[in-house]
Amino acid sequence: MNLVRMIAIVLTFWSATAWGATLTWTANSETDLAGYRVYSCTVANCSPTSGNAMLLATLGPVTSFNFGTPATTQYYFVTAFDFQNAESPSSSLVTYTPSSGVPPIIGVSPTSFTFAATQGGANPAYQPLNITNAGGGTLSWTASENTGWLSLSQTSGSGNAAVRVNVTTGGLVAGTYSVSIVISASGAASVTVPVTFTVTNASVPVIQASPMSFTFAAAQGGSNPGYQTLTITNAGGGTLNWTASENTGWLSLSQNSGSGNASVRVNVSTGTLAVGTYTHSIIIAATGASSVTVPVTFTITAGSSLPPAAGVSPTSLSFTARRGGSNPAPRSFNISNIGGGILLWYLNDTASWISFSPGDGNQNGVVTVSVATGALAVGTHRGEIRIWQYGDGVIPTAVIVPITVTITQ
Repeated sequence: MNLVRMIAIVLTFWSATAWGATLTWTANSETDLAGYRVYSCTVANCSPTSGNAMLLATLGPVTSFNFGTPATTQYYFVTAFDFQNAESPSSSLVTYTPSSGVPPIIGVSPTSFTFAATQGGANPAYQPLNITNAGGGTLSWTASENTGWLSLSQTSGSGNAAVRVNVTTGGLVAGTYSVSIVISASGAASVTVPVTFTVTNASVPVIQASPMSFTFAAAQGGSNPGYQTLTITNAGGGTLNWTASENTGWLSLSQNSGSGNASVRVNVSTGTLAVGTYTHSIIIAATGASSVTVPVTFTITAGSSLPPAAGVSPTSLSFTARRGGSNPAPRSFNISNIGGGILLWYLNDTASWISFSPGDGNQNGVVTVSVATGALAVGTHRGEIRIWQYGDGVIPTAVIVPITVTITQ
C-alpha cells in the first residue's frame, strides 16, 4: 500500500494535485494502519493533542491518525514504510489551507532586485521572484510595474508562484534606474519589491556581485556550515581588477583579489562564538568602479535546536552552444546544509532538455547538470531545477536554481 492509498483510508476525501495530495480534513480516526511507520514529520507539534489536533505521528507502529482543523496553513512531508509487505518507502507533500477565518498574507523572496548591464549590450539573465501565501485562505494576487525596461513572466495568479523578472537595456543611456513591483491581493496588505537597474558606459568596469547577501546558521560548538559561493562579474566594460576584503575572525574568503570574473567561496567558522546573531560585510572594490557591499549574517543557536536549511552555490547556471553542434560541457552546483539537524533533499526540473545527477541526497552534495541542445531553436531558453528540502522541523520548500542555455547559429 503506498502513501496516497494510506492517506485515502484515513481521510474522508482527498484530491490529487501535481505534487502529492491536497487534503481536506475532517475529524477521523483509523486503526487499519497498524504495521506502518511514519518516520519523517515536519509539523511543529508531532505529539498527540486533544480537540483540534494537527497530525499524530509516532516513531513506533502507527495505530491511529487524528486530523483536526488548524487555524493557519500547514505543510507536511510525510514518508511511510510498509514493513509488513516489505514495500519501498512512499512519500507525499501534504498541505492544508483553511478556507476561511485566516486572511491571506503575501510573502515574497527576495525582497529586492539589483540588475546591471552595459549600454547597448546584452540583457542580464532573469531573476526569480517567489510569491507565497504566508497566511490562510486563498491568495489571488496581481503583480504590476510601470516602466518599459522591466517585465514579468506572470502578472496574476492564485497561490504560490515563481515569477521571472526580466530587464532590457534597449535604448537606455548610462545611469541608474529604479522602479517597484507592487503585489496586491484581496484581503491582504500589498507588498512592494524595489528593482534597481544600473546601465554603464561600455568602457567603464562595473562590479556585479551575486548573491547580494549571505545568511549562515549553526549550533554553538557544532560543525561549521558549508561554504557558499560569491560570484563576481564585470557588468560593464574595460578590465575589472578587483579586491574583496572582510575584517572579522569568523568570516573568510577563498580569494581576496582577481581580474575579471570569479567565484569566491565564503566560509564561516563557529569557533568559540556565543549564542547570538553576528553581522559583517564583504567589500568588493576596483579601480574606476563603484565598490559593492555584501552583508553577511551568521546566527549561532544553542545546542542542536537549529532546523536544517539548504544553501546552494552557485545560484544559477548558464550554457552556450551552436545549433546543430555538440552539447556544452556539464556544469555543477553545490548543496550544503547551512542549518542544523539532518537535511534531506531531492530535485526536479521544468524543462525536458535539462538532466541532472544525483536526484536526491542528504546533507551536502554536488549536483552535475547537463543540457541537450539538439531540438532547441536559436535563441535563449530558460528552465529551472528545484531543490525540495525537507527534514525534521522543516517546512517543505523549494530552492530554485535558474538554468539558461543560449543557442547561436
